Amino acid sequence: MFSKLNRETDTPVCSSSKTDRSVCFTSRRHFLRAAGVTLGLPFFESLAKAAQVASPRFAFIYTPNGYNQAAFLPKTIGANWELTPTLSPLAKVKNDITLVTGLDRQFVGGTGVHAQCGSCWLTSSAPQETLDGGFPTNTTLDQILARQIGAETLLPSLELSTNDHTDNKETRYHECISWYAPGYAANVEKNPRAVFQRLFGRPDGDATRSVLDAVLADAKAMNARLGRDDQEKLGEYLESVRATEKRIEKAERIAKQMRQPPIAEPAGIPETRGDYLRLQAELFVLAFQNDLTRVATLVIDPERWDSPRMFHGLFDKPQNHHVLTHTKGDEAKAAVAKIDRFHVEFYAHVVERLRATGLLDSTTLVMGSGISDGDQHNYADLQVLIAGGDWKRGHFHYEGKRPLADLWLTMAQQAGVKQERFADSSGVLQTLLSAS
Repeated sequence: MFSKLNRETDTPVCSSSKTDRSVCFTSRRHFLRAAGVTLGLPFFESLAKAAQVASPRFAFIYTPNGYNQAAFLPKTIGANWELTPTLSPLAKVKNDITLVTGLDRQFVGGTGVHAQCGSCWLTSSAPQETLDGGFPTNTTLDQILARQIGAETLLPSLELSTNDHTDNKETRYHECISWYAPGYAANVEKNPRAVFQRLFGRPDGDATRSVLDAVLADAKAMNARLGRDDQEKLGEYLESVRATEKRIEKAERIAKQMRQPPIAEPAGIPETRGDYLRLQAELFVLAFQNDLTRVATLVIDPERWDSPRMFHGLFDKPQNHHVLTHTKGDEAKAAVAKIDRFHVEFYAHVVERLRATGLLDSTTLVMGSGISDGDQHNYADLQVLIAGGDWKRGHFHYEGKRPLADLWLTMAQQAGVKQERFADSSGVLQTLLSAS
């Protein structure tokens, strides 16, 4: 049997087996064991990649302001659901797609209708649990998954955005979908070059480690003057310092093992919209492929914002997506449908990239919005696209007040998270679970 890929040491780690022949490997070398003799072998990239792929991965893509329902929603459910005009770019990957519709979130009065859309899309708080002022923000699903499956990677999670607007018209509640805790947003990285350097740059561990050494020395001297409760607080702080030190060491080891980055360092933000989206997606796919992280989020654009956006190849002038969703008339509706289709086309591209790298089966790729109809600010009847992973395929529609949190609970449990409730969940969506 194969062991798991061990990134911490250079000693072989093998699965327990009663047989006298097994293959063992480390992050760089492979070994054959027979009759108590260990023979070193060259590095086999295919075996290493197979070990990496075994771990589940999750990526969440967020689109703002809802969708044009008439052009988006299929009229049929089940395995033979039809592709609507908006969903037509999924034709080549339809067998890998699950569409979930009809799930609900509850809007909490006292905050803006758009501010809750993204900030609470993945939240683990029930609507009545407003721990962040008037917001029910709490640790989001991606961060819960990161704690479960991301401990062994360089980055527990990766938070990206393709919002290149230079203004700051809105708050973090409109732009951040990932939260460490109530009120503590995981800020997004918008520049592909900065993402690349974070993933594939050469870490300067010596400089950072010297700071950590000074902190530890001061803490040791302080500890003797503290009471028991304060000593416990200091101990928790020191654990976080040690965790930082371990990640520095891990980054240095990965940098030494990686011969060269998989792509050239980006110059910055691409000029065209489609290139920008695809580059940010390519970076998290490469991060998955190199096991640098197993959880990623990508905000395509923030909620509301009201800054005109150029959709290259679709329109001859910038469009205000939020305003379009609130504008009556066929022309505005057709424009929203065009933008929706553009985002679905991008989603299909990411599915194909994951399939090409052999990661699709182990990756659950999600795309959705915090409201269904932007004009009506409707928090009910949400649409969620799921690709990859071990999910049944087809269109699944849920009638009645079925919480969106049921889907997030199902995903959390599939990743091994030991909890029976998530926000206002009522139970696992058994109909989505594959028999395998």
